[in-house]
Amino acid sequence: MKTWRDGFFIQVVTLVVFHLDSWWQVLGLGSMSSIAVSYGENGPVFCGLKSDGSHFVTCYGSDSAVIYGTPARFPFSGLTAGDGFVCGLLLESNQPYCWGNSIYIQMGVPQPMIEGASYSEISAGDHHLCGLRKPDNRRIHRNTSFVDCWGYNMTSNYVIDGKLKSITAGSVFNCGLFYENRTVYCWGDQMGSDVIGLIPRETRFEKISAGGYHVCGVLEGESRVFCWGKSLNLEEETSAVAAYTGEGNVDSVPDDPMISVVGGRFHACGIKLSDHDVVCWGFHLKKSTPSPNGVKVYQIAAGDYFTCGVLAEKSLRPVCWGLGFPSSLPMAVSPGLCVSSPCSQGFYEFNHGSQTCKYPNSRVCLPCSNACPSAEMYQTNQCSPKSDRQCEFNCSRCVSRECLTSCSSNSSVGVEVKKNKRFWSLQMPIFVAELIFAVFLVSAVTLTACLYVRYKLQKCQCSAKESKARKNIVSSSAVNKEKSKVRPDLDELKMRRAHVFTYEELERATGGFKEESQVGKGSFSCVFKGILRDGTVVAVKRAIMSADLQKNSKEFHTELDLLSRLNHAHLLNLLGYCEEGRERLLVYEFMAHGSLHQHLHGKNPSLKEQLDWIKRVTIAVQAARGIEYLHGYACPPVIHRDIKSSNILIDEEHNARVADFGLSLLGPSDSSSPLAEPPAGTLGYLDPEYYRLHYLTTKSDVYSFGVLLLEILSGRKAIEKQYEDDRNIVEWAVPLIKNGDISTILDPVLKPPPDLEALTRIANVACKCVRMRGKERPSMDKVTTALEQALALLMGSPCNEQPILPTEVILGSSRMNKKSSQRSSNRSGSELDTVEGEDQRFEFRAPSWITFPSVASSQRRKSSVSDADVDGNKNSEVKNTGNVVGGGGGGDGLRSLEEEIKPASPQQNLFLQHNF
Repeated sequence: MKTWRDGFFIQVVTLVVFHLDSWWQVLGLGSMSSIAVSYGENGPVFCGLKSDGSHFVTCYGSDSAVIYGTPARFPFSGLTAGDGFVCGLLLESNQPYCWGNSIYIQMGVPQPMIEGASYSEISAGDHHLCGLRKPDNRRIHRNTSFVDCWGYNMTSNYVIDGKLKSITAGSVFNCGLFYENRTVYCWGDQMGSDVIGLIPRETRFEKISAGGYHVCGVLEGESRVFCWGKSLNLEEETSAVAAYTGEGNVDSVPDDPMISVVGGRFHACGIKLSDHDVVCWGFHLKKSTPSPNGVKVYQIAAGDYFTCGVLAEKSLRPVCWGLGFPSSLPMAVSPGLCVSSPCSQGFYEFNHGSQTCKYPNSRVCLPCSNACPSAEMYQTNQCSPKSDRQCEFNCSRCVSRECLTSCSSNSSVGVEVKKNKRFWSLQMPIFVAELIFAVFLVSAVTLTACLYVRYKLQKCQCSAKESKARKNIVSSSAVNKEKSKVRPDLDELKMRRAHVFTYEELERATGGFKEESQVGKGSFSCVFKGILRDGTVVAVKRAIMSADLQKNSKEFHTELDLLSRLNHAHLLNLLGYCEEGRERLLVYEFMAHGSLHQHLHGKNPSLKEQLDWIKRVTIAVQAARGIEYLHGYACPPVIHRDIKSSNILIDEEHNARVADFGLSLLGPSDSSSPLAEPPAGTLGYLDPEYYRLHYLTTKSDVYSFGVLLLEILSGRKAIEKQYEDDRNIVEWAVPLIKNGDISTILDPVLKPPPDLEALTRIANVACKCVRMRGKERPSMDKVTTALEQALALLMGSPCNEQPILPTEVILGSSRMNKKSSQRSSNRSGSELDTVEGEDQRFEFRAPSWITFPSVASSQRRKSSVSDADVDGNKNSEVKNTGNVVGGGGGGDGLRSLEEEIKPASPQQNLFLQHNF
């Protein structure tokens, strides 16, 4: 017996645990609770259900994937966590939902998911997740349990002979406790842990909990804790950790009775039965934060090398101890899981003055203390369904310092109370008299002042009234002017607040969602034209009813969250939303001229002729501005993932708006770091690198925008089925552009401009955007600047039609003049490099709630030049820089975007003065 016990990290221990047949479960490394701890190489994160009864999740930690991925509008009944991810059991559908970053478990609802399956409990290990299906009374084999698992070496549907009461997860395995015979069944990786082979077959347990590579259970009838299992390469792991943080110690198991215990990687912690204090044992490092002493907690949950608990005070603030996590967290969480049944004997209902659970008939039940902590105390109130057991010190039997201190403070408090009573009995009459006199004095002064003011007003002369009237006229005109300046800001603030519509309102506005009012249809939704009661014309996007309500809700909430935090002149403006039952509707401002796709590829030729070259390039510039705002000014950046001509809408003034954010994702703060996401988008616009490698960056949107530019220039679709050899627009257009044959790709419906220089620049920009490697593509701020200059060149002279652009878009800004002066100066190459190095500005990302009506060229950040652009600069120094398209040699021969930005010509400056 000693030989295998020495190999265990957690030995067989004797712990007296409160014996109750209840829902109260021991919270192990991967058990479900109201709090959960994620760990891994990206840092730990603490997550918990909010204490306001909403069942929403709040998280705090260093793993950005978990923090930014936390769903803000999904209610959960419980949480569990593993290595780099957190999962919760959805309150309404009883299905698991995960967020974070794991290559073994699909984020969101894990797949494959059995249709209609619902779960009573979930548990997560290092790289897997398991869920215990709710019993189905309609099944023939009712004495059978079904457990579905997803993740590393665990993805399967397990059919277990016997009814399971609960499940818990270790690092690479899972265990369950049977209802009838109270024995344990485990499955998973037998090579990494001997938990499965060492299961005590004939031992009956009241409850079980799994740690890293061990399992502990409370024996039925004895309230004694029995553990089995072993740690994987314990000596190597502890020596590696000790070399990094200092020598470690192993504490023995305390003799205090416990009401709950949790297991970490190589340690365990418990809540003492007497005073709900925390005690820990097992392996711990010298630099670890010790467990709190003398602090009462409601609940605890363990990570790998640290533990967190919920303080038993009104703030419900989490406190953590161990290695690698803050000791105090600025949040409030629920102290336990909500149950619909009344609290059983030995438990009391938690109440801190506000609603803790979402439903009125639900409550949080906490275990009562079974006795007073010491013999010096006596019981004042027994445990009841509404309160815990209350105890006080018996001052006649004091021996300990705590008892003496408490009794002495109580006696001194009694003396002070007597002194205070005598003092107030003497001073109270004096205080009342002073108060009455003060009230009388204030009333007299106020009345006198009012009478004096009234007397003066009656004696005013007519001349004074006339002069005052003149002043009022002048001041009112000034106030009106000031109000006219302020009102647009107030209107804009009101527009940014999404209005909640009722379904009846929108049904009335669209005429019952008839086909006559339908203006568009997509894969997952239909768009209807509607008129609100105040006469406002709107577009109502209604999700197509399907069996997968979860998928519709995910896209609905993604678009609602993004459009609520984003506000830009060239992004589609969200007016409100409706979420009733299974209906999901979004209300936008109506775009009178439809989409760019309808103008370029519609059956009506007049629509295509409406967009001349200046309007087409103007739309491209405005769309580029909207995408640039998503990439560079939203914090964190937003990746659209579905840039295409049908998602570029045109209003009545032919201004472009970027729309449809259903597939959009929040990108990392570092734009060069890719996200590991499955490909999503539209065929023909999808980034090949993202499709093959699942690497998603902002450069994926740049590729889609390059395809859009080619579509605007040529008038062809991204994939044209009528052409056998050149169906893909990129494969057809890029070789022609590189060969200098620009006129071949231009839309034959429009007459080419006299000078093709502007369209040649745009074609070169499109070629750079559709390069195969993402890091060789330019950023959107460079693309926007190049398109703006091409538009100015295309407009030519003041006689041309004024473009639909803000004044700051046109060239001639201070930044452009500064660059032109640097290029024209007679300095050496090294001096120029020095000047460019000094011109680097600090990167500033404004918060997402700040409104950017338009992003001017002078306001854009100076982003780093890509590798391809640097190569283009070197080639342009050797080749003839006057040619837009190189004639041969290696590379594509296209000039970099930096070289395409030039100062405004005298003719363009004259145009500025004439129009602006």
